Amino acid sequence: MAESNVSSKAEEVGVNVGEKRDRLVVHIVRVLVKLGIVLTLVLSNSPNYLVLSIYLVVTEVLDQFSIYFSRLNPKFKRWIGYFYALNSVAVISAIAYFAQWTLNDFYLVYLVHISSSTLAYGFSNGLLSFILSVFTYSSLLFANNAPFYIYVRLPLMSILVLRLLMNQQWYEKIRDTLAYMMDVERSKQDFIGLASHNLRTPVAAIYGYIDLLLRGDVGQLTHEQTSFLEKIKGNNQELEKMTEQLLQISILEVNHEVNLMKQPTQIETIIEDAVVRYEPQAKSKSITLTFQKSTIPLPLTYIDVEKVKSVILNLIDNAIKYTEKGGVTVSANLVNDNIIVGIKDTGVGISPEDLPKVFNKFFRSGSILVYNQTGVGLGLYLGKKIIELHKGTVTVESVLNQGSTFTISLPVGKEDVLE
Repeated sequence: MAESNVSSKAEEVGVNVGEKRDRLVVHIVRVLVKLGIVLTLVLSNSPNYLVLSIYLVVTEVLDQFSIYFSRLNPKFKRWIGYFYALNSVAVISAIAYFAQWTLNDFYLVYLVHISSSTLAYGFSNGLLSFILSVFTYSSLLFANNAPFYIYVRLPLMSILVLRLLMNQQWYEKIRDTLAYMMDVERSKQDFIGLASHNLRTPVAAIYGYIDLLLRGDVGQLTHEQTSFLEKIKGNNQELEKMTEQLLQISILEVNHEVNLMKQPTQIETIIEDAVVRYEPQAKSKSITLTFQKSTIPLPLTYIDVEKVKSVILNLIDNAIKYTEKGGVTVSANLVNDNIIVGIKDTGVGISPEDLPKVFNKFFRSGSILVYNQTGVGLGLYLGKKIIELHKGTVTVESVLNQGSTFTISLPVGKEDVLE
């Protein structure tokens, strides 16, 4: 589970990158605005400019201390944000009052900036800042008998800040939804990995006891009892297959790097073994299973034999499952610099609606002919992942009630592509 925890930490860092960047921008802009105000106070020789400049610098030190404290104690971030809003409004209001800046653009700009603290401290803090800014600014305008047209600044400022607040509220909803989805996905991955790993032992134990019974080590069985045990064994094989698929998916999705044990391989050998293995299953359904070899020997390809073999076995197994008459044909040919393996059947086919989804994880068709078959919809998803790790592709073409053709394309191997 160590890999899962590392992945989770990486995802959490990714989610917070945008928020940290926005917070940094807000803080930098705030410092620049304060420096501009101090410079303007000094250059304009405004009343009490020295005291106000010192006051502004001291409050900036307090703000920086608050920011540092909030990083050490994230649970206090909201309250520190409220302190920042109150302190900032008090500072700029004092400057506006004592320096007679009520109508100065610096005052309005800083009030807007205070309201934009929503980017750093959240929606509720931005809303409080906005209310305080509007109330303070309108009070000072009234106290200084400002001309009526000056009040037009208030709705203009309000439109700008309300837009910021709406964006922040939307952003926080998206962020919370994304965090929730990531938690769910991590939980699913952890569960899949844990469940598939722990299922291996009981599945193997069931095999052992079934073989003991079938061999007659604990007494002779009747024909009916033997038949039931064979069915149990068949279902246990399906369970083992699902367990292995879940484990492989856990490895592929939790570990971002999968080591492939590549070796030079003749693809025909893998296909021949797969066809021999599934011939009894095809005969039991009175359908054909044939391998159409290439007219010329195929070049070697560097692959992880076991992984690619599992993909071909699964595609042949599916083709036989969904074919009631006719047959399944497996072919292998060289096209340009790729070895093309085709698995064609004359089965139930795939509907146009389901065709784009067949490689999705846990997808099962709504067709009754397909849905009643065993499986959880992992084989094609896993197979596509494995072939893509070999820099190949898997595609499908199908016509409903006429059959399907799955095509695997693998690059011809060269020694310099060995990993």
